[in-house]
Parts: sequence; structure tokens; C-alpha cells
Amino acid sequence: MRVCKRQSGYALALLMWMIAGMSLLVMAVIHFAQDDIGLAEQRLSEAQSDALARGVAMLALRDEALAPFADEAKPDGIESTGRNSDNRTDNKRGDGALSSRRYELDGHVAIATVHPASGFVSLNGASGYELGRLFTELGGASKSEVDALVQGVMDYRNQRSANSAGLQDFMGFRSREELLSVSGMRKAIYDRVKDYVQPYEATTLNVARAPTALRRAFPNGPSQTAVASGRDGVRTGGPSRAAPAVDGLVTFESVNRQRAAVMAANTVMGVSVDIRLANGQQTAYRVWVAGDEQRVLRSERLAVRRKGEGAWR
Repeated sequence: MRVCKRQSGYALALLMWMIAGMSLLVMAVIHFAQDDIGLAEQRLSEAQSDALARGVAMLALRDEALAPFADEAKPDGIESTGRNSDNRTDNKRGDGALSSRRYELDGHVAIATVHPASGFVSLNGASGYELGRLFTELGGASKSEVDALVQGVMDYRNQRSANSAGLQDFMGFRSREELLSVSGMRKAIYDRVKDYVQPYEATTLNVARAPTALRRAFPNGPSQTAVASGRDGVRTGGPSRAAPAVDGLVTFESVNRQRAAVMAANTVMGVSVDIRLANGQQTAYRVWVAGDEQRVLRSERLAVRRKGEGAWR
């Protein structure tokens, strides 16, 4: 009897240990499942933000083209202030934007600010002066670093750099990430300047249309010796194209398409989109849109929230 009782006690203890072990296993599974769910929700929010940014960018450019028609359609003596019927907001921040608009959809809020590509430092067309100011004022590079970086950018886009010399069909910088291939470039400097450069148009900087940070970096405007292209034969903006003629019946939409084509022909626009999702997540993007084709070239997530730019209203 004593042996049976002792065995029963062992069996009961073993059962309790098994139940405790199973409980711990279930808790671990639940914990990891919650982590997976949280990661999936984060990825979903990021995808949702990216898609919303692209859509809002195209919508903002459409509204920019339609704005003159909306103004003409207003009755005489009526003026709009603040936010009008096309969601346009007065641009009083002095950041050189063409326009700034606020959009709301199903609890999501987005503010789109439109700048031409010429409002950013061109990796393929900036002069040494422009690159120097960029790396000094925004990148925080030392004097010795700046000289090396400016020469590195020039060498890279002219295929005199070891990192670009062997590239086939090379026409200059193709993305901002290629700055990391420039000799002497530090990640810290790149992170500070990457939101203010573009590889799409080989032009000098138009300070009047630049974001606030760039305007502050060029208080006296661009150098008088700035050149239009940093590499002979480079033309990243694409060939010149005439605006398409209106096909078929002339309607409001067909006229708008033609007007948009005329306004944006051979021009790339950088649309900064600040997004606040219904779940409270906030993200900032810059969407590059080819004006002559009205298509998204790229969507870039901005590194930091820009003070004084795209502030929520």
C-alpha cells in the first residue's frame, strides 16, 4: 500500500510538472504570436502609408493643375482664404513650395507639399559650390571632408571614380543611395543630406523653390558660377516632348489633361506627404513624379520629421 501511495504521489507530481510545462509553452507561443501580429500590423501600416503617399501625391498634382480652373469658376467678388474647396491651404511658411494641400479619408490625414525637382540639389547637375554648401550646412562635414566629397561626387558622375568607371550605360547618379558609393562619404553625412538631393534633373538649385532647410543653407542664393550640368552629355530629365493634343470630344477632363501635360512637361515633381493614419501612426514620404508621363518614379521615406515643413494643421 505504501508503495502504491508513493507511486501515486510521483505520478501526481509528474502530472503537475507536465501541466506547468505545457502552460509555459502555451504562454511562449502566445507571446511570439503577439510579436508576429504586431510585426505584421506594422508592415501593413507601412504598406498602407506608402500606397496612400503615392495616391495623395498624384492627387495633389492633379489639384494643382485644376486650381486655375477652380479660381476661374468662382463668382465675381468671392475670394477664398485658408483652405478652399479643393483642399488647398495657403502656403505661408516660406518654404518655396508650389502648393500645400490637406486630404482626409476614412480617418487618415495627409498633407501634400509640392516642390519642383529643381528645388533640390541635383546630384548630376549641382556645381561644386552647391555641393559644398550641402555637405557643410546640412551634412555637418568638416572642411577637409567637404573638399573630398565634392570631388568624389564629380568623379562619380563623370565615371572617373573606381565605383562608377565600370558601370554599363551609365548616365550619372540614378538614386540618392549611390551617394554612399562616393569616396569619403560617411553614413552620418548621407543621412543628413539624403532628403534634399535628387538624381532626376541635371539642373542648378532653384533656391526660391527649395524646402526651408535648403533655403537656409543658401541665404545668398546659388553661386553665380553654377553650371547647368555637371557632366557633358548628361540629361537625366528625359528628352523634350510637346504636350499631347486633345483627342476626341473636348471636355473638361481632356482640357485638364492637356493643361497638366503643358505645366508638367519635362519636369519632375517632388511631393512631400506627411501622413497620419487612423491608428495614430505618423510617417513622412517624398514621392517623385515624372510630370511628362504623370507616373510615380519613386517613393522615399524621409529620415526625420522636418521642423517647419509639413506641420500638421
